[in-house]
Amino acid sequence: MIVKKYLVTDIKEAFEKIRVELGKDAVILSTRKVKKGGFLGIGAKTYLEVTAAIEEKKVPQTEEKGQIYKLQEILSKTKQPQQSSEDLTELKRMMMELKSMIASQRANEPQWVQDLRKALEKQDVDDEIAEKVIEYARVKYQELDFSNENTRLILSEMFLPFLNTSVPDIKGKVLFVGPTGVGKTTTLAKLAAKLKLNDHKRVGIITLDTYRIAAVDQLKTYAMLLDVPIRVAYTPKEAKLEVEALSDYDVILIDSAGRSQKNELHMTEIKAMAEVVDPDLVFLIVGMQYRSEDVKEITSRFSIVSPTHVVLSKMDETSSYGHFVNVPTFLNVPIAYITNGQRVPDDIMEANSRELAVLLAREVLKDARSSK
Repeated sequence: MIVKKYLVTDIKEAFEKIRVELGKDAVILSTRKVKKGGFLGIGAKTYLEVTAAIEEKKVPQTEEKGQIYKLQEILSKTKQPQQSSEDLTELKRMMMELKSMIASQRANEPQWVQDLRKALEKQDVDDEIAEKVIEYARVKYQELDFSNENTRLILSEMFLPFLNTSVPDIKGKVLFVGPTGVGKTTTLAKLAAKLKLNDHKRVGIITLDTYRIAAVDQLKTYAMLLDVPIRVAYTPKEAKLEVEALSDYDVILIDSAGRSQKNELHMTEIKAMAEVVDPDLVFLIVGMQYRSEDVKEITSRFSIVSPTHVVLSKMDETSSYGHFVNVPTFLNVPIAYITNGQRVPDDIMEANSRELAVLLAREVLKDARSSK
């Protein structure tokens, strides 16, 4: 990683220097005010010190080894709770027995149950949801015939109780949150185009994503094409002022920086920004390419900002549709939209429970047939 510091008069000057020297993929790590010049502190000018960084394409081997050594050194100093070897042996034995018992029970299951379970796993349906679907099928139908096309309708009806969709009337302040790389900015642009061109609403855009140089440029391009105002906020205080400046617009779409759900500081920052903005709607963007366990963690951690709706993104980048039922179950909020490509504003559709249930059932049925 290349890290550089810049002494500038304001953040805009820093942006220009960073863009020229490090490129638009650079990120801002920190900012602080410093005083320079003068005599004995008298007449000193206040500057802004900005630290920015960008990943190197190749990391030298020696540096990589050094980083590994440092990590090992840190870990070696971390005290871990001690367990006796007898306790660990007993725990392993119990786990092995439990796995063996489950495997034995499943081996004796009817073939259609085994095929259905494999198909649900392939579609990345959460284990608890999958078991409920299987148990319901056993109780109500006793057996499913995957060669029968009517089974697709049966499966779709079983998925419906786990689906929750609702498309809100978008107005007021709308905050977009989510992990890095899920397509928040593109999703915002798609909805901005829909609201402006189809619904004829007065739309304003605010970006809080000042960590990625490219993010501001991307939104400015969309805003120029749509002929809507865009404002940039670098601090919570500026965010509040920019929201007030656009208060006479029908809709204010607010883009936030991508945040790792594993970073406590990042989650605290997004929560603080959300409290200042005080949005009417909060769209959590979740990538469908994530594994079920990752989605469970993402929805749990981002619940800190109280999402009102979910947007499932990047449907075109996966062949697993289990998140149609997983996400509403994990977060207990409805899916509002699905995005399935990069085209603005075309590649976005309103979520419909029955349509999603049919789509998931179709894929599960196909996988169940192929497992034979």
